[in-house]
Amino acid sequence: MGDNAEPRERNLAEEELDRKDRIFEDVLKLLVEELGISPTDITPDLRIMEDLAFDSLQIYQLVIDLEEAYDIRMPDEVLDTVVTVGDVVDLVYKFTS
Repeated sequence: MGDNAEPRERNLAEEELDRKDRIFEDVLKLLVEELGISPTDITPDLRIMEDLAFDSLQIYQLVIDLEEAYDIRMPDEVLDTVVTVGDVVDLVYKFTS
């Protein structure tokens, strides 16, 4: 029972993971629709352009879909830092916090 964290701290960490998991599931659905591949083929460490062969138009559409789904606006300069599927999840998480 080496867990010394306060119950509230554990709850916050669990809520954060739950939210990130939900965001990942939403991103996963969009990628599966766009690429027509199995969800099991997509992991957070996959590179969007290199591994998933996304072009700039597909990336733009993914961003628009996520902005609409989460009612957020992600600045273009921030999008330049996105490389992996996990980066997309982290960015959506950041802008929905």
